[in-house]
Amino acid sequence: MDRILRIKDVSKKFQLFWEDVVIFDKINIEIERNELVLFYGPSGSGKTTLLNLITGLLLPEEGEIQIAGLYLDLIPDKDKADFRSNYLGIVFQENNLVSTLTVTENIILFQELCEYEVENKKERMEELLEKLGIDHRKDSFPTQLSGGEKKRVAIARALSTNPHILILDEPTGNLDRESADELCNIVEELFQTTDITIIVSSHDQKMKEIATKIYKVGSKNVQLEEEYPERKKGENIEYRNIATLEREKEDIFVEEEMLLEEE
Repeated sequence: MDRILRIKDVSKKFQLFWEDVVIFDKINIEIERNELVLFYGPSGSGKTTLLNLITGLLLPEEGEIQIAGLYLDLIPDKDKADFRSNYLGIVFQENNLVSTLTVTENIILFQELCEYEVENKKERMEELLEKLGIDHRKDSFPTQLSGGEKKRVAIARALSTNPHILILDEPTGNLDRESADELCNIVEELFQTTDITIIVSSHDQKMKEIATKIYKVGSKNVQLEEEYPERKKGENIEYRNIATLEREKEDIFVEEEMLLEEE
């Protein structure tokens, strides 16, 4: 199995005054590399909390979260930012573009903050802007962009460090129908033409039409509702190697013990 994400028996709660509010109660999710996964549900159902658990911004009270063979609870806090930079491309509901920088400068700044060092990173940025249909806007400032263009810049920025998983939180939430449809088409093309796995939180019906798996979030649970194997990537996609992909937790403990013995 080419599994890139596993959530096993995960529970999450928050404390509201003197009361514990349970968001998730022992949820289980498995996602393979050839998936475009949609999480949907009403506002307040826990979709954003779920994405924050996947990104390591939140940790569960119980259970395990494994991404590409890495267990989030075993990653030291000081290394979590590096983990996100190397494995995840995250686009939050707010685009968080720096208003005083151009499109190009926003992406370059992000690459530098992530310490993304490859010789062709400028070429990759230009290729992404062209792929997302905003290469003509590379010298524009965020205030000069439409809502749809800002979202595409945020996606280009997230992809500029070549992550394995792209996470989109309500990407069409603030867009008109035409812009939302254009963005959904772009997401589908990115999924079908690259090796990236895409995870989306959205209410958008159009996203349901392109997802390979649809999960309903609510009532403290995440339930697989529909699955469309025919929408998965074609066989011509060449996946990057992830050496840690299939490791189990027991293997990691054995490796650590061997290192301690060598020392």
